[in-house]
Amino acid sequence: MNKDKINDLILKDVCFSYYEKDNKKIILDNFNCKIKKGKFTSIIGPSGTGKTSLLRLIAGLVEPESGEIKFDNKILNNVINQITLIQQNPSLMPWLNVFDNITFSNLNNKKTSKDYIEKLIKDIGLKEFSSYFPHQLSGGLLQRVVIARALIFNPNLLLLDEPFAALDNLSREIIAGELVSIIKNASLTVIMVTHSIEEAALLSDEVLITGISPIKIIKKFTPPRRTNNQSWQKLGLRKSLQDKSFNDYLKLIRDTSYTALDKEI
Repeated sequence: MNKDKINDLILKDVCFSYYEKDNKKIILDNFNCKIKKGKFTSIIGPSGTGKTSLLRLIAGLVEPESGEIKFDNKILNNVINQITLIQQNPSLMPWLNVFDNITFSNLNNKKTSKDYIEKLIKDIGLKEFSSYFPHQLSGGLLQRVVIARALIFNPNLLLLDEPFAALDNLSREIIAGELVSIIKNASLTVIMVTHSIEEAALLSDEVLITGISPIKIIKKFTPPRRTNNQSWQKLGLRKSLQDKSFNDYLKLIRDTSYTALDKEI
């Protein structure tokens, strides 16, 4: 078997449900999926179907009723310290400044050097805001702090739950491009849940379309091979939208998603 496939994130026959009032809501029913190691994968699907629950299962915050989740050829419990989940709300400590919010949970980790911390803060665009408190920051800067706090642990698997949803469109485009560049340079495996087809197409190596609960993968998309070496991510959304191949890719994802969901509903 190919080593890369062994080291992928693998969900095998996973079942998970929860109770909503007196009704059992099935989120996953013998769910199977492979996420390529070292790639940026986006998941798009209807609201309220359990995509956040899927991320929480992968993060080890909740346990499946049955089935198996493995990453890097190890069961989840043995790699849980390699996984970081960034949720929609920043949840920073208001009494700590930017530097202390980023480093607070990492104080006892002697492997993380001061030089690394300072470089991370600089690279993520927070050097001049190190002494600021959360209430003094814009939404975009808050999200930078959250991602810096996640990266300081050097995770191998980073889970993003609509990380840019609270930002205005312009901030979302700028910050998403900058931060994803930093994340990709760290050679992480990344899974992002988003409702933005444009964002998923621009940033991802693979886009997964999910349906209504119980969740299943309806379709996988990978971007077409480009004729030059410049990625859409480097071009940015506005310039990419002027590219016919990007628009064709968007249309393919959108049309296939709507058609598949119409059949389910």
